[in-house]
Amino acid sequence: MRIALVGAPWPPAVCDRFAAAGLQLTAPERAGLRLVASSRPPLRPPPRPWLWCPPRTPAVPDALSAVLAGAYDVVPIASDDCAEIVVRRIAELAVHIVAGDPPEGYVARSAAARRALAELERVAPTSMAVLLTGETGTGKDVAAHHLHARSGRAGKLVPINCAAIPNELIEGELFGYVRGAFSGAVADYDGLLRAASAGTVFLDEVDDTPKTLQIKLLRVLEDHVVGRLGDSAQREVDFRVVAATNRDLAELVQRGEFGPDLYQRLAIVRIELPPLRERLDDIPELAAHLIERFYREEPAAPHRVTRLTAVAVAALQHYPWPGNVRELRNALFQALVTKRAGDELLVSDLPEHIVRGAPAGDAAPGPGAARGGGAIDRAVLARLIDDGGMNLRALRDELERTALELALARAGDSPAGAARLLGEVGRGSSRDPGGTVRAMMRRHGLLRRGSASRRTARRR
Repeated sequence: MRIALVGAPWPPAVCDRFAAAGLQLTAPERAGLRLVASSRPPLRPPPRPWLWCPPRTPAVPDALSAVLAGAYDVVPIASDDCAEIVVRRIAELAVHIVAGDPPEGYVARSAAARRALAELERVAPTSMAVLLTGETGTGKDVAAHHLHARSGRAGKLVPINCAAIPNELIEGELFGYVRGAFSGAVADYDGLLRAASAGTVFLDEVDDTPKTLQIKLLRVLEDHVVGRLGDSAQREVDFRVVAATNRDLAELVQRGEFGPDLYQRLAIVRIELPPLRERLDDIPELAAHLIERFYREEPAAPHRVTRLTAVAVAALQHYPWPGNVRELRNALFQALVTKRAGDELLVSDLPEHIVRGAPAGDAAPGPGAARGGGAIDRAVLARLIDDGGMNLRALRDELERTALELALARAGDSPAGAARLLGEVGRGSSRDPGGTVRAMMRRHGLLRRGSASRRTARRR
């Protein structure tokens, strides 16, 4: 692997050891691994992977800070085996997880999504319990299904929503019961845990598990035996457990609302799924997938949208998405249901709160927001330029058309009223205040023949 030495001047003796170990030095942009020499962890960490190489063994807080900033390891330059350690770390980084097909609907173009998918791939073949955490709508159920599909287990995945089953019924649903165990038990029932034998149990919203049940569930996970209600016999079970929550279980443990022993048993491997606002690069592909899904579910839709305009994509990437992928799905489905014509999804087709960039119920931005930069997201434009997808003329025309449509809708299709809403660019002459707007309408094909004929008749 090619490496780049970054930072403070490297001692010639260390460079000689790197060369003797067969390491090729190159420029940072061509390197597969960067070695950063500095006395303190870098304030601006380089792209991964990188090693922090302080002059001598650092203080523990500094080493931890470097790792939290993304360093793969800390290798002091002064150590005699510095070059040998670097060679070993390169060998470790060269090991790739052979990934299968990503789960249905899972898009992983962004770095955050790729990291989560890599963690799922690494843990999937094991039998370790996995705790999936993350905000509502981040795809924890998709991740659970992927873990099971990649586990190689012969049994099935049994999802259990701990919040959806009443407390008085959940014990019987999980552990099963024999006939006559309680009123209404008219037949033997093996329970959901036994149904997952040789498979995977997915405990969704596990934070809602009643305290009385947590102790019994812990015993099942520890001893791998299940006893039905009303039955003294214990039967061995073999399943992998995946749990999910959108709450901080460690905090619930501190407050006495969740058992510490069960928490430790469920959180052997913890994977946090990133929110959509940290996956902005995934939005174009996610949107395309959701549009395809809409038409699969609605084959009788009168027309089909094939793509989103650049401004529509920019609006989606500018919105904070508190409801994550689920909210993105709902916004797109609403836009597709109300779309009247055309094969492009315009920004004017999106729900108004998405265009405003504020979740429904939040206050609308003030009148100076656009002038202050709220309407133009520099980061979104930078991504379009970097990805080679920038078409400034099309972007400008789409922005102008969308603003024009919105202003006309609010002004009851009155060009003069729209001119007042559009500000400086929409002003016509004193004799014809809507003249500029009508010219814009004509350029964008929005001028109706009926309105033109009415103006001609008035002139006569």
